[in-house]
Amino acid sequence: MTNLTSNPSSSPSTPPSQGGSETSVMAQTPSGGEEPTDQNSGGTPAVTEQPPPANENATAAPDPLDHLMNLRSIVIHLASQRPDNSSTSTQVEIDSVGNMHVKYSLPVLDSKLFPSWFDITHIPTSNELFVVDGKAYQSDNQNPAWMITPIDDDYVQTLSEELHGPDGIAEWLDILPNGSLIAAGQESVGGFETDKYTVNGAVDGGAITGSLWYEPQANALVKADLNVPAAVFDVVDKSLTGELKVNLDAQKANVPLVTLPSAPAGSAKPSATP
Repeated sequence: MTNLTSNPSSSPSTPPSQGGSETSVMAQTPSGGEEPTDQNSGGTPAVTEQPPPANENATAAPDPLDHLMNLRSIVIHLASQRPDNSSTSTQVEIDSVGNMHVKYSLPVLDSKLFPSWFDITHIPTSNELFVVDGKAYQSDNQNPAWMITPIDDDYVQTLSEELHGPDGIAEWLDILPNGSLIAAGQESVGGFETDKYTVNGAVDGGAITGSLWYEPQANALVKADLNVPAAVFDVVDKSLTGELKVNLDAQKANVPLVTLPSAPAGSAKPSATP
């Protein structure tokens, strides 16, 4: 993982060290101590971190993006624009108990990629999920009983993979050389008190640039803006120009409790597997 440059003379606070003078922004360990409390006025709920859910398939320790998903009463927005100008966005509202309301905006498909008789207007470019007790249910106008059967039994893991994938943040931080992140003072963003870092790292003849905002008390990455050159984004297609732009933004919010609507009369939830 790429390293944060810990410079006591310029950095207002130093993330938990894992040895040496540099520590990885995506491999922090919680510093322990008291739960974070909201210092803002106006009734915004305190954001607290909950223990990460058990995951038998997990192969790596939770990092600051995973800790972000474990916060409560927040709204997370992830958006990416690829070099071909296609774009995606995900908005995740997490309530005080960890349930989620998720809205996806997907790229418009290129009709040239389909047979002339195929009507791509029937393919949705957005969808909506309700995540309750870690299970995701997809709203479906064609299925009035959609709230009975989940489409994903471990959505937290799915969301983690998105945040760590090519349209997310971690994949590009992973390939930065040490010293690519420089402390840039402190800044209040989204109700969080953060340490800001500028990003400038040479990769494959290009430079990944941008900024990160790290909340040390929760050990969470709460905001990021990254610009990835096309040649780094796609190492195969050398004719591709432009850049990938990725934006992550989290804000404290009064999120209403997320619940599933009642199932239609006569519908029955499937019995639990012993």
